[in-house]
Amino acid sequence: MYRDIAKNLDTFDIILPDTIVPIPSVSDYELGFIRRYFTQKSNDNNGHIFEISYDTYKNFIKNPLFNCIDIKWRIRGPINTIYKIEGGVDDVGVINANKATLATASKELKNIGLYLPNILQFYK
Repeated sequence: MYRDIAKNLDTFDIILPDTIVPIPSVSDYELGFIRRYFTQKSNDNNGHIFEISYDTYKNFIKNPLFNCIDIKWRIRGPINTIYKIEGGVDDVGVINANKATLATASKELKNIGLYLPNILQFYK
């Protein structure tokens, strides 16, 4: 069996995605967030995390060899939590929103926080 597999190693090549750095548009800043897409080999929880384009994401999400996630990343708004006068939270703020996003995303891609250490990346 091993010899059969060894003869066909070129059939088992894994194509790695191109990593991108998103560039928020004016309309993204008007919305206050961008969608970001990430993938990682499914058999390597500590492996490299790739930030990918939406088109690449659509292809890789169907691939069982990769785990893929998309996140909503805040890029505008108050930096810190804003409280209502009568109590309660009016806006959790960019820092807490992005920290919560990373906490949720890390359930799928364990070390995504290492890839995104700047909670205020793209903030204006």
